[in-house]
Amino acid sequence: MIKSKILLILAAGAILTTLAGFTGCVSTPAAEEIPQKEVTKTETKKEPEKKEPEDPPNVKFAKQLQILLEKGDIKGAIAHFGSIPLSLKDDIELKNLLGALYYSDTQYDNAIATAEEVLVIQPENMDALELISLCNQAKGDKKAYKETSERILAADPYNASVNIQKAEEYAVNKKYKLARESYKKALKGEPENTDALFGYAQMSYYTDDIKTAGETFQQILNLEPENAAALAYMGKLAYEEENYLRATKFVQEALKHDPNNYDYWMDYGTYLRYQGKFDDAANAWKKAAELDPSYFLAYAYLAGNYDDLEKWDEALEYYHKVIETNPKYFYAYESTAILEYRAKNYENAIKYFTKTYEYSPSYAYSLMIAACWFRLNKPLEAKKVLSAQLKKLDSNSTEYALVRFYNDNYNKNAESNLTQKITKETNSNNRGKMLFYMGLYYELNKADELAKEYYAKVTNLKAPMFFEYRIAEWGLQ
Repeated sequence: MIKSKILLILAAGAILTTLAGFTGCVSTPAAEEIPQKEVTKTETKKEPEKKEPEDPPNVKFAKQLQILLEKGDIKGAIAHFGSIPLSLKDDIELKNLLGALYYSDTQYDNAIATAEEVLVIQPENMDALELISLCNQAKGDKKAYKETSERILAADPYNASVNIQKAEEYAVNKKYKLARESYKKALKGEPENTDALFGYAQMSYYTDDIKTAGETFQQILNLEPENAAALAYMGKLAYEEENYLRATKFVQEALKHDPNNYDYWMDYGTYLRYQGKFDDAANAWKKAAELDPSYFLAYAYLAGNYDDLEKWDEALEYYHKVIETNPKYFYAYESTAILEYRAKNYENAIKYFTKTYEYSPSYAYSLMIAACWFRLNKPLEAKKVLSAQLKKLDSNSTEYALVRFYNDNYNKNAESNLTQKITKETNSNNRGKMLFYMGLYYELNKADELAKEYYAKVTNLKAPMFFEYRIAEWGLQ
C-alpha cells in the first residue's frame, strides 16, 4: 500500500506541477494584437489556416509521461526518462518520480542512486530519504534501513512513511502493541493517512480494543466510503458482537468493490452459516475455492459444513481436497478416515488412520486400524498393528490392557479386569473412548446387543471431545 501511494503522490505532484508550469508559458497573441489586413471591394476574404501550436519539449515530455503512467506502463515510463529534455534533468520532483518508478519495478539500486542525486541538491528531501528507506527495507539491508530511518525520524519524529514501515515490521513479528504505537505516531504526522489509520485500527482489533478499532475503521470509511478492507473489518467487528446480519451487509459491500478477494468470500460464508443459511454459505466458500483452487481453507470449511449437515459423500469429497492441497493438515486425515470407515471403505480408512497416527501416535488410531483389518478378514495384519502398539505402552496402564484385550484370545478374567480399570478412569473423555472400544470389540465379534449397550454409554456422556463419539452414534442407528 505504501509503495503504490508514494508512486501516485509523486506522479501526480510532478506531472501536474510540470504541466501547469510549462503550458502556462505557451500563449497566443490576443485578438486585438493581430494586425488586420484591409479587405478591398474586389478582394474575397479568406479564412486563415488554423495550425495547432506545437508543445515545447518539456510539455511534450510531461504529457507522454502522464499517458504512460495512466496506462500503468512502469517500464515504458522509466524508458521515457531517457528522452528527458535538458531543462528538466535536474527537476527534483521528476527525479523522485523516477526513483519511485524504479522502486515499483524492484530496481532498488537504481531507485537509491536516483534518490541520492536528489539529496545532492536537497540534503533533507523527505521523499528521497523515504524512498531510500523503503528500498533498503525491500533489499533486506537492515543496517542501511535503520540508518536512513533514524535520519528521517531525527528530522521528523512523526514521519508517516517511516513509522508505518516500522509498524509493519512489528506486525509481521506479531508485536501488535508496538505496531499500534508506531501507527499512532504516523497519525500524528498525517492524521488522515489511510495506511496509518488502517494499520492502527487493525492492531487495535488484534489487541482486543474493539471500540477503538470500530471508530478508526469508521474514520477510514468517512474518508473513503468504498474502502473494501475497512468494510470487511467492520463486518468482522459485527461478527464479534454476534450481529451476523450486519456483518453480512458489510462484507457484501466490501465484495462489491473487491469481488475477487478470497478472505471476504470466506467471511461471507461464515456469516451466512451462523444465520442457518448453509447452502448459501457453501456457495460463498465454493466461490473462494474458485478464486484460489490451490488453497485448502475453503475446502476445509466446505467439508465441515457438509459433515455437520450429514451429507457424508460431499464432506468426504472436500476432505480429500483438503488433503490434496494441504497434506500437513492433521485434522483432515482423521475426519477423512472416520468417513471412509463409515462408508465401509476400510482400506482407505486404514490409509488415513495410519497417516493420522504419524502425526499423533495414539493407541486409539492403532485400534481403529486393527478394527479395519478385522473387518477385512485379515486378523494377522490386525495383530501386527496391535503388537507394535503394545511395545509403546506402559504395561500397567488401562490403554495397554485394552489393546491387549484386542490382541489376545478372549479371556473372561481379562475382560472383567479391563472393565474395572475403565470404570476407575477419572477423565471422562478417556473413559468414553475406552467404553467405545469395548463396544467396538463386541461389534467385531458379533455381540451386537452388548456393543450397543456400550455405545449408549458413550453417547450419554456430556460434551464429548473425542472422534469415536460419532462412530458410537452411527453404531446405534
